[in-house]
Amino acid sequence: MGFAEMKRHAWGLSVVLLGACTPASEGPVDRTGGVEQEILDGAQRAVGLWPTPVSLHVLADATVEGPSGEFRTVIHSSSDGRVRMQQSHSGFQAGVGRTGGWLVNSDSSRTDMPGEVAAFVRSHEVHMLALLPTSRLEDPEFLGTQQLDSQPVMAVAFSSDSVVAYFSQADTLPVGLRFAWIEPEVVVHWRKWTELSGVALFREATFVQGPEEWHYTYDRLDLSPLQDSVFEASAVR
Repeated sequence: MGFAEMKRHAWGLSVVLLGACTPASEGPVDRTGGVEQEILDGAQRAVGLWPTPVSLHVLADATVEGPSGEFRTVIHSSSDGRVRMQQSHSGFQAGVGRTGGWLVNSDSSRTDMPGEVAAFVRSHEVHMLALLPTSRLEDPEFLGTQQLDSQPVMAVAFSSDSVVAYFSQADTLPVGLRFAWIEPEVVVHWRKWTELSGVALFREATFVQGPEEWHYTYDRLDLSPLQDSVFEASAVR
């Protein structure tokens, strides 16, 4: 989705994603949970990230087809909470660096990242949410079996049901997300999985909000370490 569409559809202002405007501190993963933790561990095995890596970087460059036309969205994600997002059609640029969130205004000035912008950016980190969801979300709770694309899937809620992640019953592969805190809610479907450096990554994603859909085709995916400067506002030209 584009940021203009986000504002038009009144995405929730409450930021439920962990460390939305600030980087998180990386540390050991709490594995004291029950069924939900078994599913999350199984998902990491399914995507080829077991044992849990100390750090992870993802570059995802997509062509997006939506109601307002075609544009590009580029996401740089680090498991420590840093992120940078760019969209071509609007010139949107925002991110979270070492010292906090930033936004490039239309006059090229920089300001602190507002909460609604942070929520918009974090909800587009879908590869990080698929590979290491607990780097962005907290308080997992198993909800049982639900339906996604008319198929039964295992559902795990985070942050008091604000975000629900879906996993295949066959192999615990992550297959999508539901952002329940957005009004109307957004459901994200992941498809066309391929392998990169031993890690499974999806090449297509569809964001569905009411009658509208945005189709993401990831033309470039990269797991190589990213330079620290990528996440800072000073890197914007």
